[in-house]
Amino acid sequence: MKIAMIMLAAGNSRRFGANKLLYEIDGIPMYRHVLEQLDDTKKKIENIYSEYSDITEDNNNDNNSDIVQLNNLYRNNITAKIICNIIVITQYDAIAEAVKTKEIQVLYNPHPEDGISSSVKIGLNASLDADAVLFTVSDQPWLTSETICELIHVFLNTSKGIACVSCQGKMGNPCIFDRKYYNELLSLEGDKGGKKVIMKHLDDTQIYEIEEGRELEDIDYCESIAIHVNNIY
Repeated sequence: MKIAMIMLAAGNSRRFGANKLLYEIDGIPMYRHVLEQLDDTKKKIENIYSEYSDITEDNNNDNNSDIVQLNNLYRNNITAKIICNIIVITQYDAIAEAVKTKEIQVLYNPHPEDGISSSVKIGLNASLDADAVLFTVSDQPWLTSETICELIHVFLNTSKGIACVSCQGKMGNPCIFDRKYYNELLSLEGDKGGKKVIMKHLDDTQIYEIEEGRELEDIDYCESIAIHVNNIY
């Protein structure tokens, strides 16, 4: 099974007043916070759902104990080996060049002014061989790999074709779609993303509720970061 994890990083950051994705939080550009969580997710998921997932504690190998624990927690009836590919959609050379050094696929969006749907289509058209696609934005610097892994786990263990995160009833990113929704995603126009498809198919959407709402907060204004810094200290 193949899952494409698509990070959307082509926005114009008009409300922020500058390229917010390069704005440093804790000394790291905002987009890299999300990218590193995706990379960590890829490693965890491919390890948990690997062809070696039948390792058992009978091996009496302490080095395998973590893998055994994760397998028991996540796999349930999932027997397929899972491969995760990360794709970054951007208009910024600085992001593209930095990401390429990590051997992650980068695709340029030449028309970001057409809205988020243009990035969705670019990423999806490059992932039509995937069984499912996960979309995440790049301005949620407090999103964790644990939440992304749990979302994928929930999706894999439900009969529903969509899964998304939510906090106190408010849905947000990331979200994951089965291939049966690819045509609808490719038909999106303007500044409409996957939420439009989700709202149309709520009966086929599995919600993963998280406790820490901060993970779902996207940064649209520079003041938002200052508020969080003040709250921390």
